[in-house]
Amino acid sequence: MQHILKWIGIILLVLIAAVALFLAFFDWNKLRGPISSQISSKLDRRFEIKGDLDVDMAWTPHITTWTPRITVNEMELANADWGSKPEMLTLDRLQFSVRLWDLLKGDVVLPEIHLSKLNAQLEKSAKGKGNWEFKTDKKDETDRTEIPKINQLTLKDSKLVYRDPTTDTELNLTASAAGAAKEQGVNLQGKGRFQGERFTLKVQGGSLLELWEKTKPYPVDLKMAAGDTWVAVEGTFADPVQLQEPKLTLDLRGDSLAKLAPFIGVPLAETPPYKFSGHVTRSGERWVIHDLKGNMGSSDMAGNVEYSSPEDRPFLKADIKSKRLDFKDLVGFIGADPTPEEGKKNPRIFPDKPYNPEAMRSADADVNFYSDNIITPNLPFDEFKTHMKMDHGMLTLDPLNFRIDIGQIASTIQLDASKDLIATKADVNIRKVPLKRLLADTQFKEESDGMFFGQINLDTTGNSVADMLGHGNGDVLLLMEQGHVSRLLVELLGLDVAKSLGLLLTNDKSTRVRCIIGSFNVNQGIMKTSPFVIDTADANITIAGQVDLGKETADLQIIAHPKDVSLSANAPLNVKGPFKSPSVKPDTTTLAAKGAASVALGALLTPAAAIIPWIDLGLGKDSACHAMIDEAKAESAETARKIQQSRPGKAPLKGKGK
Repeated sequence: MQHILKWIGIILLVLIAAVALFLAFFDWNKLRGPISSQISSKLDRRFEIKGDLDVDMAWTPHITTWTPRITVNEMELANADWGSKPEMLTLDRLQFSVRLWDLLKGDVVLPEIHLSKLNAQLEKSAKGKGNWEFKTDKKDETDRTEIPKINQLTLKDSKLVYRDPTTDTELNLTASAAGAAKEQGVNLQGKGRFQGERFTLKVQGGSLLELWEKTKPYPVDLKMAAGDTWVAVEGTFADPVQLQEPKLTLDLRGDSLAKLAPFIGVPLAETPPYKFSGHVTRSGERWVIHDLKGNMGSSDMAGNVEYSSPEDRPFLKADIKSKRLDFKDLVGFIGADPTPEEGKKNPRIFPDKPYNPEAMRSADADVNFYSDNIITPNLPFDEFKTHMKMDHGMLTLDPLNFRIDIGQIASTIQLDASKDLIATKADVNIRKVPLKRLLADTQFKEESDGMFFGQINLDTTGNSVADMLGHGNGDVLLLMEQGHVSRLLVELLGLDVAKSLGLLLTNDKSTRVRCIIGSFNVNQGIMKTSPFVIDTADANITIAGQVDLGKETADLQIIAHPKDVSLSANAPLNVKGPFKSPSVKPDTTTLAAKGAASVALGALLTPAAAIIPWIDLGLGKDSACHAMIDEAKAESAETARKIQQSRPGKAPLKGKGK
C-alpha cells in the first residue's frame, strides 16, 4: 500500500510540475482572439485586444495565496454605429492580479489594478440613446451590483469625454485614484459646456473598500454648476452602481427653474431666482425629495417632489404649499416676464410669450399648489389653490380657484397641445365676490358694497395667452345685486362734472345699486356688449360697444339715463383706445332724450332673461336682477301697447289689452 501511495504522490508532483511548466511557457497571446470574440458576442459590439496578453504565474511572497498577475496591452471597444468616433473606449495598458483561491470560492478579489491612458467616449444619440446601452441580459435591480474587492487602484492619464447633442453638452472629465484602498477615494472632475453655458463638475467618492462592502453605505459628495444653476448633493448609496437606497441632502439654486428642464426632461416656466434644499430618497424608480423648502423670488415654498421616468417618459409629481406667495413670482407660468428689466415698458397687457407644444407633449406632471397668504398688486386674493395635470400634451388646471373673502372664482382650464396649435377651453364661475374687496385700494371702497356673480365660457386657439384671448369665442356674464356704489363713481359715469368735483372735495356718499348686468358675446377675440346695464337708485347706466382682446383696444359708450323723466341725460361718455391709455371723453354731438330710458332698457334686457343661468349662479326669481328684467320687460310691452293703440285704425296688440 505504501508503495502505491508513493507512486501516486510522484505522479501528482510530476503533473503539477508539468502544468506549472505549461502555464509558465504558454503563449497567452493565443487567447486574445477567443477572449475578444466572447466579449464582442456578449456586448454585441466589437472588442479587440490588439497588444500582448501575458500572465505571470509567479508566487507573490507577501500574498499568502497563488495570485497570478495579468497584463493586457492595447484594448479597444467599438462605439455605437451612430457614434461620433469609431471607438468608445481605448486602454493602453491594464494590469491586475487576482486571488485564485478566492475566485474558486466565487469571490473576485483584486489585490491590485493599474490602468494607463484610459480614454472613454460616452455620448448620446440625437434620439437620446446612450452608447453605453449594450444588448445584455437585464439584471434584477433588487440585487446589489457585485463590485470586485480592490486593494489598490491606480489611474494614470485617464480621460472621459461626455457628449449629448440633445442638450448641446460636451464635458471633459479626468478621473484619479491612487494609493491603498482604505485611504483612497475616487475623484472625478470635469468642465465643459452645458446648453452653451459653462459647466463644472466635481465628484468625491468613498474608498474602494467602502465601494465593495455590501453592508456599508457608500459616501458621495457632488458639486455641479451649469451657468447660474448650482447643485450640491451629499450622502450615501447602499448600491452606488445601481444608485439604489440613497440617503442624500440636496441644495439647489439658480436664476430660473426653466433651466432645470434639460436635467429632468420636464418643461418648467421662467421664474425669478430660487434657492431650495431637501432630503432625497428613492423608492423603486421614483426619486423623492422630502421636506423641500426654500424661496423663489419673494415667495416661500415647501412640500414634497417626486420624479420618475416610466417607459422613458419623464413624470413629475409635487405637492407644494406657500405661506407667503407673491403672485408676480408665478407670472412666468402664463408667459409673462417674472424679472422684467427696470424701466422697460411692455406695450401689451396680455403675455405674448408662446408655450412650446412639443415640450408639453414630451413629459407628464401632477402638481398640487396651495397658498392662503397671497401678495398681489391689484387683486385682493385670500387663497389660491390649483391642481395641474399634464398627460401626453393635455394640460388641465382643475381646479384653478381663488378665494376673495367669502367669494370664490372657480375655474377649469384645459390646454390641448396634441397639435402644434394649442386648443384651449376655459370655464370660470364667479360666486359672491365682494365689491368692497375689489375696490380695496381705491377711494371708493368705504362707500361701496355688494356681491358679484358671473360666468365665463371660452373656446380658443393660440400658443400664448395673448393669442388665446385674441381668438376666443364664447360668452362673458357678470352680475352684481343689492349693493351700494360710491356716488362719486356714478356721477363720474354720468359725467356730471360739477357735482363730481364737489363730491371729491366733500364726503362721498353711496348710491344704492339694485343690479348690474354685464353680458358680452365673444367672437374671435372681440367682446360685444349684449347688454351691459347698471341700475342705480338715480339712473340706469348702459354701456354699449365692443372690446378687442386681440388688439387690446376698447370702443365703448356709457350713457346715464336719469329715472326722473323731467331731467335730461348727460352727454354719453366715450371710452376708446388701447387698454393701457384709453381716451375717456364726453360725446358732445349726442344727447339722450328725456324719458327715453325705460324703452331702451326694456329692449336691452328682454333677451337677457333667456341667457342668464339664474340657478347655476345661485340666484332665484326673488333676485333683484331677475325682478329688474321682469319689470323692464313689462314696461317695454306696455309702452309698445300704448304706441300701437295710439295709431289710428289699429287694433290693440293681441293679448295686451282691449
